[in-house]
Amino acid sequence: MESAIHRLLQPDVLITSVVVLVSAFVGQIVWDLWFSPLARQRIPGPWYTAIGDVWYGLHGVTFDRTTALAKLFKRYGPVVRVGANRVAFNDVQAVHTIYRDYAFNKGDFFSHFTYGGKGNTVMTTDPVVHGRFRRWHAPGFRGDRLRKTAIELVEQMDDLADRLKADSATGAPVNVLHLLKLHTLDMLGIALFDTKFLQLRKGEEQPIVQYNLYYLVDLALRTSLSAGLYNAVRLLPINALRKVFAADSDICNFCGKLYDAAPEEPAGSDAMNLMNAGKHYRDPVTGEPELKEQVVAEMAAFLLAGTDSSSVALTYLLYELALQPAIYDKVRAEIETLSNVYDIGALRALPYLNAFLKDCIRVRSPTGVFVERKVSPGNPAELAGYLIPSGTVVGGTSWSTGRIQSIFPDPERIDPERWVAMKEKKWMERDDIPLAEMNAAWWPFGLGVRACVGRPLAEVEILLTLAAVVSNFRLRLHENTTPESMGPQDLTVIGPRAGQCFLYFDPNPIDA
Repeated sequence: MESAIHRLLQPDVLITSVVVLVSAFVGQIVWDLWFSPLARQRIPGPWYTAIGDVWYGLHGVTFDRTTALAKLFKRYGPVVRVGANRVAFNDVQAVHTIYRDYAFNKGDFFSHFTYGGKGNTVMTTDPVVHGRFRRWHAPGFRGDRLRKTAIELVEQMDDLADRLKADSATGAPVNVLHLLKLHTLDMLGIALFDTKFLQLRKGEEQPIVQYNLYYLVDLALRTSLSAGLYNAVRLLPINALRKVFAADSDICNFCGKLYDAAPEEPAGSDAMNLMNAGKHYRDPVTGEPELKEQVVAEMAAFLLAGTDSSSVALTYLLYELALQPAIYDKVRAEIETLSNVYDIGALRALPYLNAFLKDCIRVRSPTGVFVERKVSPGNPAELAGYLIPSGTVVGGTSWSTGRIQSIFPDPERIDPERWVAMKEKKWMERDDIPLAEMNAAWWPFGLGVRACVGRPLAEVEILLTLAAVVSNFRLRLHENTTPESMGPQDLTVIGPRAGQCFLYFDPNPIDA
């Protein structure tokens, strides 16, 4: 044994080993840059982004991947190579092909998005499994259930208004990002579990709010670091990291308790919540029920998506109302025409309010990240004039397509009137714009059969919350709330860089 080790440590053996390793490394770089099937397509982009996944991973751990991609599109055009085996598209037709065609499977990123080792609607790559999940979701998003939820949420809107009045009574600003995380979780408790967390009313925070934040950090690390480096980071004796890596288990325990405590509803009820829909679901072929662990994993995914993305979207909407008083005045005037400001059907029918929501989410989409798809084996894809080899990771971002200059002039400006115009003293959809092209480039809720199943609920929550705030308050910016503090930080959900948003709420009730 010693003689074998001695031989390995001889200078000539060591030198040969180093030469072999360096040659292999250089050879891989040369292959990636010039000779691989993807390299031969001569797709635009910086030369260094084509080396492994270094560029892509680096911008994952610096939490600026979405804006970094936007900069590449601006410099190199609508198709950019961003990895040895990865291409990003800012071409609307290509994006629709990628996300609407079953020939493009979900990428490896989604394999990390599990709870307790169980998959969910978001991560599954199997269309059969995805279809099964969608079938048992269906009762939770039917019209009867949504109408019931909208009525039940009115009390929550009163809690929000009361909490804002109390927190701003002394003239102090309110951190709306944090407050809205509590608010959206309260709403989801009612909508998904028929459970009232009452965080706003009691002034108490459920631990899932922090668990979700830690989980997002864990997810960013898992998807940006190699397995070896990720496991090494897990060993670091840092208390904050321990909380990050415990988040998965903590979330499963939290949702498991909700599962056990959820009030039962009769099978087949048109107003059944998602938790009970999962409990009552039976496989149409085998008749087998869904495992508790699977329902818990699905609910955990909904809690994360519904709490963080909705709270960030609402934060930016309120920020824009404070930043642009002219928009606030027009939204307020429209809401004042309603006999019941919480009539969800009436809110959906307000053109200016919905145009404001649409344009704000176009620019400030919390879900505008790069969503991976993979070109299926043995079936190269023609996208935007390039033949993309099988196995290549492809995708786009609604963040960038929503900023295509030729479709959205002055794209960074949030302006409801790019969608609607005043005609005969009424706001109406404009007929002098390329509406079909604009709608095609607007996809913050995703595209195709894998589009966000929770969109109807999210829209109800957002419209009711805007009505609650605008009908009770006028908003002003705090001096520390600036374009820089509200700049994007890409932590799977794209939110304010400062992690906070302080606004003033001046009482201004409609019935005053």
